Amino acid sequence: MMKLIYFMGRSVCHQIPERSFFILNKQLPLCARCTGIYMGVFLGFLYLFLRKRWKGNKPPSLKILLSIIFCWIPIIIDGVTSYIGLRESNNMIRLITGFLFGVFWPVFILLLKNYQVTKKNSLDIIKDYQDLIFMICILIPFTGILSVQSVLIWWMISGITVGTLMYVYVQMIFILIKNLFFSSYIKLLYFIAFIISAMIMSGLSWMNHHLLAQYR
Repeated sequence: MMKLIYFMGRSVCHQIPERSFFILNKQLPLCARCTGIYMGVFLGFLYLFLRKRWKGNKPPSLKILLSIIFCWIPIIIDGVTSYIGLRESNNMIRLITGFLFGVFWPVFILLLKNYQVTKKNSLDIIKDYQDLIFMICILIPFTGILSVQSVLIWWMISGITVGTLMYVYVQMIFILIKNLFFSSYIKLLYFIAFIISAMIMSGLSWMNHHLLAQYR
């Protein structure tokens, strides 16, 4: 199971040890930035589910949209400035900027999934700034959990982040094939999306392992 988790995580992540968190001397399957992104995605989905926004289809207001884009700027600045050598980043910064980037993905995934062109879309996904603040503040307890040295915490974070990664693949491919074929066989489309996602992740993981290993 552990090998499978590392294999799936490698489909999107370089898994460089120096840029990853360790729990009980065991490296997490995603680097610090990717851990932040996909834990953010998971907690964003969880928040919207608990707030009963799962079927939301109303695009966010321009002010909310600009606020979300503003939260995406730190990961761009951190990535670019550290890549070109202007400064040295660290894993906590990578985690935080990754979280701010990922926690709002669910808003757009749900919008793509639920939006109906021919009908009135009036169900809010994000209502106001209070939602944005609550979603950002979820980062605080997560960073506390990440510091706990426990095998249970390792499995929890690894399972959630890699499972969320797979979930994002499936949802995006499901949205694509549903819009292409206009099929109402939802379960069949999800099954097809899962198979395609598994194939894509396997191919990317293989490429990462064999073609990019020299750059690690």
